[in-house]
Amino acid sequence: MLLEVVTSILLAGSPQAAATPPAERPVEKKICRKEIETGSLIKGRKICHTAREWQKISDASRDDVERTVSMGSRSGQ
Repeated sequence: MLLEVVTSILLAGSPQAAATPPAERPVEKKICRKEIETGSLIKGRKICHTAREWQKISDASRDDVERTVSMGSRSGQ
């Protein structure tokens, strides 16, 4: 009995116990879209991201368009 207690204490402080990863987050579902190559009706590639990643891509694209439009309107004055 004493040997079991000592062994469990030693193993709890071992590097193997410390290297055990904590419970991981649930994996987000990937959403795949097909991007058609310009000038082709068939040729394309499949791109997969999580919903959060697609939202970031969409936000970045919208910001780029807004910046381009505002630059065009300033130069046209």
